[in-house]
Amino acid sequence: MTTNGINGSAHVSGLAVQARAVFGGIHHHHALTVSYPAPRQIPPSPRHFTNRTQQLRAVETARTAGATIVAITGLAGAGKTGLATHWLHSQGTYTDGHLYADLHSPAASTAPQAVLSRWLRALGLPVPSDDLQELVGLWRSATADLAVALLLDNATSAAEARPLLPGGASSLAVVTSRTALGELAADGAAFIRVGSLAPAASLQLLGRFAGTTRIAAAPEAAAAIADACAHLPLPLVLAGARLAARPQRPLRAAADALTAPADTRAHPEDRVRMAITTALTATYTSLDADAQRLYRYLGLLPTEDIDPDLAAAAGALPWATADWLLEVLADEQLLEPLAADAARPVRYRMAAAAREHACALAAEHDPEHERTGVRRRLCEWMLLIATHAQFRLTPAQATLRRASEGPPPPARLPFTDDAGALDWLDSHQHNLLGLLRAAETAAWYDTAWKLVDAFWPLFQFRHPYTLWADAHEMGLTAARSAHDPAAQRQMLASGAIGLAAAGRSHDAIDWYTGMLDAARDCADVRDEGQAHLGLGTCHLHAGRPHDAEEHLAQAITRWEECDYQRGVGLALIMLGETALATDAPLQALPRLHRARTLLLDAQEPYEAARALALHGHTHVLLGRIADGITEMEAALETITQAGSTLWQARTLALLAQAHQATGARERARLHYQRSAELYHRIRPVGADRIRRLTEEL
Repeated sequence: MTTNGINGSAHVSGLAVQARAVFGGIHHHHALTVSYPAPRQIPPSPRHFTNRTQQLRAVETARTAGATIVAITGLAGAGKTGLATHWLHSQGTYTDGHLYADLHSPAASTAPQAVLSRWLRALGLPVPSDDLQELVGLWRSATADLAVALLLDNATSAAEARPLLPGGASSLAVVTSRTALGELAADGAAFIRVGSLAPAASLQLLGRFAGTTRIAAAPEAAAAIADACAHLPLPLVLAGARLAARPQRPLRAAADALTAPADTRAHPEDRVRMAITTALTATYTSLDADAQRLYRYLGLLPTEDIDPDLAAAAGALPWATADWLLEVLADEQLLEPLAADAARPVRYRMAAAAREHACALAAEHDPEHERTGVRRRLCEWMLLIATHAQFRLTPAQATLRRASEGPPPPARLPFTDDAGALDWLDSHQHNLLGLLRAAETAAWYDTAWKLVDAFWPLFQFRHPYTLWADAHEMGLTAARSAHDPAAQRQMLASGAIGLAAAGRSHDAIDWYTGMLDAARDCADVRDEGQAHLGLGTCHLHAGRPHDAEEHLAQAITRWEECDYQRGVGLALIMLGETALATDAPLQALPRLHRARTLLLDAQEPYEAARALALHGHTHVLLGRIADGITEMEAALETITQAGSTLWQARTLALLAQAHQATGARERARLHYQRSAELYHRIRPVGADRIRRLTEEL
């Protein structure tokens, strides 16, 4: 029988090998130990990285505050990974390694077991098994005292990222995703949204490829290219690379190719479009059916922003459902949250690329009658709510559109008081022209002119002069297309008021003259008086007080014939102003006093306050300064409650003059300053005039 034996001294440390008998001394040395370098797996920072100063500052702030997780979210192509790599490569604190995993890579397994195994091996540690719980425990133990930085790219959920988070407070995990990953808030994550680049940054990025001189030589074409790329870095890089490869090609040709109809596929620039479309489609297909449907509908809306009320109306949805679905779409980066305003705490914007994508999907999936219905429901809802605002704020203006008892109540009214109603109209002023174009295109002519009429309180109290004129031109066209003479006169009258207030007296006179002719043709005495009032106002502002008095007297005559005392009161205000313009304050005083009495009887406190402000100013001119100040202060309170920017500014300026006359220079200065601030919002020339008065104190 053979036995193993060792003769002589043996010094063995570690592995021992014996084969039969061994004679002599044995000296076994350690095998050469391999030292792994600290891993540096994070991809290089993109050479074309541009701007993102705000987001870089946000990442730095979050880490300084102690965050161990930073979630960077945005559409595909928005530059999330570029931001993360750029920032991480600038950090020298993560000395134990930079680790990377693309959680949706087609080239490697993205299961957490596979990712953790790769990372543990990169740190020089053994991988005991493929059991997830064991690997997670080992990973957290191994990183408890390390300073490592992780980049988890393209995560789709918080659950996907959690097993990969390091174990110590000295490490940082940066997670990029198209979705919001709100569940990571429970883990203490900081959230940073990456959206489109600013227009200037988009041009800067294009210039890095095409050359800044080439971009500067064709700024409009370059801006069109940036717009077509949705101001997203990935399509901008593709477009820029295309420009760099063809240095002789005019930028206008590239812009035309990118902005050609979506079904045109004749240009290589389609790769730019595909970069945007692919990202949006990937996100869209991950939504449930209700969110997909609302996304398609939102692409059809002719408004610049979206809120739960608009979404509920357009989609025929309960308000709570619309609110939830909008949150879902925002979480998926398909909508951009906007800052709240006084009337709407929740607002979103749909980027042009997403709108085009959603509209194309609607054309593919939704029949024409349903697409039309989306816009129709929205226009009708907007008209209903605006009409409620008008009946609350200026009921005398709404006589053509509804019965005297007002419109039927909606399921949910987005305001509860006068201030809220005016704020709601103000919040939607940038949506009005889009709604009017949609109504005009669909031949909903009655809806179009009624919408213009319903927004009258906005025009009267907030004075957006350009919108006032543009909307009334569209409203007049719609009223003519509807073959509604009364509506045409209404549009001519209210539109001319805006033209006159904006200093376009010549155009206003044309509109009022057209209204006067139309009123005479149909023997409408009340509208004839309105036309005379407008013409008188225009002549007064043009420096022709005697012509003004003639028209104003005609207005009073016509309105007394039909017992329209409100109109008589309005005409008397203008006659009072005419007397003041001709240095006849003693004539102005009784006219303004009677105007206020008539307007109070007609339950028109705002119009009566205008008369009172001028009445007080007349007292000041006659030397009764204390009485004048008292009346103007009372008038200012009512005017402020009504929300009229113009008349607040004007009354404050009159009060300043009164205080100046008493020697109260500081009080006068404060009133002038407030007046100038208000004028600046609506009429900068008026603000300049008031500032000059302030300087002369």
